[in-house]
Amino acid sequence: MSSAETWQELLNLLLYPRRSTWTPKRALPCNESGHSDRPLVSAIVQSFGDGRNARQLATRLERLPRVEVLVNDDSRRDHAEWLRWLRGPNSFVLSSPNVHEIRAYDRLARLARGDYLLLLQGDFCLPRGPRWLEQGLALFERFPKLGLVGGMMGFDEVPLARIAEDVSWGVAPCKPIERRVPAGGAAAGTPFSFVGGVNIGPLLARREAFLRVGGFDEAFSCAGQPGIHLDTELSLQMWRRGYQVGLWYSAVANGVGGRKTRTNPEQKRARLRNDNVNGKRCERLMRTHDAAAVAAANAQLEAAAADADARRALRETEMRLSGLLSPAECGAE
Repeated sequence: MSSAETWQELLNLLLYPRRSTWTPKRALPCNESGHSDRPLVSAIVQSFGDGRNARQLATRLERLPRVEVLVNDDSRRDHAEWLRWLRGPNSFVLSSPNVHEIRAYDRLARLARGDYLLLLQGDFCLPRGPRWLEQGLALFERFPKLGLVGGMMGFDEVPLARIAEDVSWGVAPCKPIERRVPAGGAAAGTPFSFVGGVNIGPLLARREAFLRVGGFDEAFSCAGQPGIHLDTELSLQMWRRGYQVGLWYSAVANGVGGRKTRTNPEQKRARLRNDNVNGKRCERLMRTHDAAAVAAANAQLEAAAADADARRALRETEMRLSGLLSPAECGAE
């Protein structure tokens, strides 16, 4: 076996967990416990002192179909609280010594068994129903090359702290998403745009794509420090490896329990330092980023939307010429 074949075999073992070929002789099937060996989505929650929010996150995540929940209790003080509320057979809690988000996400992404990764933080507030996640997943079905999609903020230049909201699309006060997915499929009508990069709150990624690009760059922070611009670097690596990155409205809010990093003086200094250092690294990456690929993807999106609008107008014209009107247009004579 060549070295290339060996590396490919190792990569396949990493991307796709091994499935036993042994068939046990059992009187009952294995699924009575409700545990799923093949969940569709692995929700990874990075939590540091967010025990007060555990009930909300645990309850709403476990309501979602075909989702396993992996929580990294980075503070080691909320372990019991997470176990109290995470009651499903597909939920797991890891207690870690303040490794912070980069290392937590990378480690749990390798433990995950879902085809998609939903990256969340412990201070997030999720919508009560599943529609937001279904809409995000539908985008991957509609766009086969999509590797990563953000649900809050997207940008085409490095969003340094002082200019982030001015150069970004997404939730207010950023600029609104102006494009929509054309008709056809579950994602039709969803506000969506291809962008150079997305912000981490929240992220949906193909697990295969996340692992193939190497996950988050652990050189962006020391353990225990915030990895500012980890999401920008991941986005640019996706484009470099032939994947696409997009933005949609997830309706996920953040800041439950207050902004801990921004009120801790030591963490705030580390955040500002990493924003400067990592921002410069990302600016260098952005200079070699293929912005034309983003523009071309958006041009195709707009052309498809315009074509769909034209077809709709043609159908309406044909209906009028034939004397047929839609029910909404029918009035009393």
